[in-house]
Amino acid sequence: MATANAPGSPAFVLSGGGNLGAIQVGMMYALVEKGLRPGMIVGTSVGAINGAFFASRPDLPGIAEIARLWSSLRRKEFRGRPRHLFDSSSIRRILESFLTFNRLEDAPIPLMVVATALGTGEAVILNSGDVTNALLASSAVPRLLPPVEIDGRLLVDGAVAADVPLQQAVALGAREIYVLPTAPAQVAALVRQGAACETSEGAGGTIVHVIPPPETHIPLARLDQSPVLLRLGYDQARTWLEGKAIPGAPGPDVERGDRERGDLIDSDQSS
Repeated sequence: MATANAPGSPAFVLSGGGNLGAIQVGMMYALVEKGLRPGMIVGTSVGAINGAFFASRPDLPGIAEIARLWSSLRRKEFRGRPRHLFDSSSIRRILESFLTFNRLEDAPIPLMVVATALGTGEAVILNSGDVTNALLASSAVPRLLPPVEIDGRLLVDGAVAADVPLQQAVALGAREIYVLPTAPAQVAALVRQGAACETSEGAGGTIVHVIPPPETHIPLARLDQSPVLLRLGYDQARTWLEGKAIPGAPGPDVERGDRERGDLIDSDQSS
């Protein structure tokens, strides 16, 4: 599978963020509603999970399904065993029931999952093999979830090495990138890192668009607040997109968009 995103198609980069990942689902809805379709998805931790969900259902009705899934989740479903706070078998069950492909190389949209090598701390990009194992590795927060062994290496949460896998997307050949962060601190970290990418056109540099995430004080464990986060993410991204002209993007299907957006925003009513 080619690593570079399809010519003319941007890459979506999805950060880590725990339950704040619901924000990304709202952002994805706004991007697709605007007519944007990614040629590659690069995700870390919960962003990798959202990216895989989106690759399975890359349209407005599909994102509304993802929103309903998020809105149905409760912390008690993930109670852990003595050595870890959460139980990865519950996450595995959700992943296997929702994903439409079994191997990363079969993803309808090229999907790159970022994990961290335990011991060395280096970022590891997974783009082939069992998709569920890759996602469990990418989201295995130390002490909360057990590490996952892939190809002889123990892997943990990708956010340890690359909370926002922007540099990994550039290395994979992305020339235009939409970053979907979950917290303002992630944007501040990108600004501090600075030099890896150009943030505007010119000199053959990568074009990076960072959607500003909403300020929120919702605790990381509050899965019951997903409907609020979904709406915050959608509203923030839509406001940001309103002033942007997107070259080559088709106009949104307004009637379908309004209908499905109602499902997205009101998804707490269906849980």
